[in-house]
Amino acid sequence: MTLQEKGVMKKGREVNVWLVAVIAILIAALISLIMINNMAASKSDLNSQVNKINNSLEHVNDAATGLNDFTSYQNNLINTLTNNAQSQLQDLSNSVTDANNKIGQTQNSLTGVASEVNNVQTQASNLQNQTGVLQTQTSNLQNQTSTLTAQTTQLNTQLTSVSQTAAATQKALTALTATVNSLPTGLQITPSVTSTTISLSIVSSVAQTVAFQIEFEPTTDMPQSATMDTSLSALYASPPVSLTAGSPVRGDYTLYWNTPDSLYHLGMITFLTNSTSLTAGTNTKTITYSTSGTYQILVTPEYTTGTGSW
Repeated sequence: MTLQEKGVMKKGREVNVWLVAVIAILIAALISLIMINNMAASKSDLNSQVNKINNSLEHVNDAATGLNDFTSYQNNLINTLTNNAQSQLQDLSNSVTDANNKIGQTQNSLTGVASEVNNVQTQASNLQNQTGVLQTQTSNLQNQTSTLTAQTTQLNTQLTSVSQTAAATQKALTALTATVNSLPTGLQITPSVTSTTISLSIVSSVAQTVAFQIEFEPTTDMPQSATMDTSLSALYASPPVSLTAGSPVRGDYTLYWNTPDSLYHLGMITFLTNSTSLTAGTNTKTITYSTSGTYQILVTPEYTTGTGSW
């Protein structure tokens, strides 16, 4: 039982005691008054008065009983209200405890969420930094790609020139291979060169007909122009080397592309003479030429069918 319940019961008991005391005092005063006023009354009158007093006492007792019943009812009602209030207070306390627990859980959850948000922000910052680095690398790669593209274009140009030169070289190598394979046994050529003539002292073991391929390879650089057609037109219009072997011989030109100055340069001038007849034994053949510039001269025999005159 709580202090509040004890206080209510004590208060109810105090009310009952004072009420009974007041009623008793009133009754005693009433009896005294009646006795004083009716000292000389008859017995029947006294009996009548006693009956009235008894009736009054019964009414007082009934009132006291009703008051006690009402007080008991009020006490029971107060106890019930107190118990209900106590129960509700306990429920409220439990609800407050549950709310505090949920608030604590919510705060913990919010703390975890805040931590995750911080982690996400850190990751986003790292991603931005990585994106910046990647953009820089991409820019560098684009610059390198542009440089590589320019170098590839230049290399393709050089490869084109090299391919043209390689084709001419392969053609000459094929012809030389065929010539070497067909050389008869005992053919010897001893050349001698002056500033205007090429003398060939030839020892042949058999009578045969041959031609000669004369190649002039420049020993100094000879730049031409930026296009092949223009370069060839200029060379044919004003040949740097003229050659006569019994009759004038046309020269064919090999050009190569030079990247530093973006011009074609003279690689080689090739002449193929008419056929000439050799007798068995020693033969002498003379070829005349004129040049502008300095050259290395190569002589190769070419075997043909038919006869010659020089």
